[in-house]
Amino acid sequence: MKANMGVLTFPVSEPGTFLSTRAAGAQKRGELETLLRSASPADVLEIDFAGTEAMTHSFVDEFLGKLYVSLAAGDVHAGGVRLIGLNEETRESVAVCLERRKQFAVQGEDHTLLGDTNVMPDTYFQARQLRAFRAQELADALGISVTNANNRLKRLVQAGALSRERAPGPERGGKEFLYTLT
Repeated sequence: MKANMGVLTFPVSEPGTFLSTRAAGAQKRGELETLLRSASPADVLEIDFAGTEAMTHSFVDEFLGKLYVSLAAGDVHAGGVRLIGLNEETRESVAVCLERRKQFAVQGEDHTLLGDTNVMPDTYFQARQLRAFRAQELADALGISVTNANNRLKRLVQAGALSRERAPGPERGGKEFLYTLT
């Protein structure tokens, strides 16, 4: 694990490793959650799979699937989350796990979404084009309601693809947020 310019990197395994079993996934998730609770806050958490040859679905579900549940519940905190170092086989295992759980993640190298991405690719693409924006701007760009945009943005924030902070300006009966890419 190393921190660099707001980036916290968590190496999952050593080169040539085959990751299997729920117990191993739970142990690895525990290591990462302990790190997140003790480390200085970082803008981005990179989970690095470099060197991992393959992973079973049970390992991925126990490690990543449950990690994303903990992040969404606020049990552990990370800025944006990116998965890096995935090869074709490990990428497929991650995508299947996340799709089954109706979750998604950001692959760091090319900023693509993995997992249950039904309507999210267009939303995420537009967010990447806008870079910093409010929900109304995204809704206008996509031709959807602000409520729909807020629902999509909530999922992108939970997945660590975007960050949000309270937007400055006059109150108009509710909170307004500024969203930025992580």
